[in-house]
Amino acid sequence: MTASDKPPSRTLKYNDGATQFRLRLIVSILSSRPLLLRNIRSDDLDAPGLHEHEASFLRLLDRMTNGTRIEINATGTQLRFKPGVLLGGDIEHDCPDGRSVGWYLEGIFPIAAFGKEPLQLTLRGVTDGTSDVDPSPDYLSASFIPLMIKLGIGGEDDDQPPPLLKVTNRGASPLGGGSVDFYCPIVKKELKPLELVEFGKVKRIRGTAVSCRIPPSPPTRAG
Repeated sequence: MTASDKPPSRTLKYNDGATQFRLRLIVSILSSRPLLLRNIRSDDLDAPGLHEHEASFLRLLDRMTNGTRIEINATGTQLRFKPGVLLGGDIEHDCPDGRSVGWYLEGIFPIAAFGKEPLQLTLRGVTDGTSDVDPSPDYLSASFIPLMIKLGIGGEDDDQPPPLLKVTNRGASPLGGGSVDFYCPIVKKELKPLELVEFGKVKRIRGTAVSCRIPPSPPTRAG
């Protein structure tokens, strides 16, 4: 067999560093294809390679799976990721205070329902104060969770409870100290098709005001 006759590699290869970092890891897990990321901030002289929150996300994926292999070179500018099997179950994870727990949840939502058993995930870290870069748990609960139910994940035709995202303790940036619980049942058959064609009527506009280490009167007036 000549070099031109060899079958194409199954490895997903990208040379643009940490671009779409979480999405590429998700695709690797769902497709069971190895992933190779090169040039991760290789031109950043002050902080080359993976950042702390990205390494933490890799550790979280490792806990959620069985058989995952992660190889990072000495400078952190190259990552080899061989996905294992999604398990689910009860998992607790401490998130660095550099990013909100919402950043981690965004990466977990697409794979949460495809494990061997329902996922019960507890994340500890920053829950509020970073809405300019990361979605808050309240936003994710009001937007993503209803979409998951419409897709048939824990819906009316399922004997499992619906997905649930609950803030059990608030933790403002930069100190953190918050905690969220996320439950997601597994997909037993297949996902339902989702059609969002009509905008519909706006019945009400709601918001959540959160305060930390101040009297409760300011957020009460904001409500």
